[in-house]
Amino acid sequence: MKIGIDVDNTIIDTLPVLKKYCREYNEKVIKRNLKMNEEGFAVANLYEWTQEEKTDFLIKYIDEVREQAPIKKNAQEIIQKLKQEGNTIYIITARKQIGDRSPYEATQKFLKKNDFQYDELVVQKDKKQFCIDNNIDVLIDDEPQNIESVSKFIPVIVFEAIHNKKFNGKNIIKVNTWDEVYNIIKEYQKRKSKLKEAIEQMILEADKVSKEEENYTVLEDLFSEED
Repeated sequence: MKIGIDVDNTIIDTLPVLKKYCREYNEKVIKRNLKMNEEGFAVANLYEWTQEEKTDFLIKYIDEVREQAPIKKNAQEIIQKLKQEGNTIYIITARKQIGDRSPYEATQKFLKKNDFQYDELVVQKDKKQFCIDNNIDVLIDDEPQNIESVSKFIPVIVFEAIHNKKFNGKNIIKVNTWDEVYNIIKEYQKRKSKLKEAIEQMILEADKVSKEEENYTVLEDLFSEED
């Protein structure tokens, strides 16, 4: 199975640390009595800052935020287990280039430092298209736009948060822990395996019927010749 996995708020708990830094920046630097959007999940939508202010914050603090964000419990262990069981693991992040700092290199460094096992690291804003192009079976993510777009094609396992509470329905499975993620993937694999077996059995039965019909046609032809 091909599994796509987000980084921020999926592998690591970025949002609480990001909100803390943004709140301090808003109070000490911005000083316009702006209120935080509690349903925001990124610098782009937590405060109504100007683009210049957002860029300044990112340049000065985003590295610290990501370094301080704790890894979710059992994330490394479960991802390693999934890979060892033969699944193909794609780490898919939409992190942006900030100044001359490469999001690919920064993420790769983090994954290596914390001994994450995976097959491919991808920096991609359009996760839906990547999943379609690469036949991803399931995506693990938290952001609303990815949940909404990707769930139209494949299951999305969603780490539940205030910014994605309203997203429910077909192909959307809410979780709070990586142990839940593992159990859901194992159940999904069982169902896919049963479906595959059922389809293969249908094909075998169809082939059998086809051969029987072919034999019957041959017999009909033989009797017709005798007549």
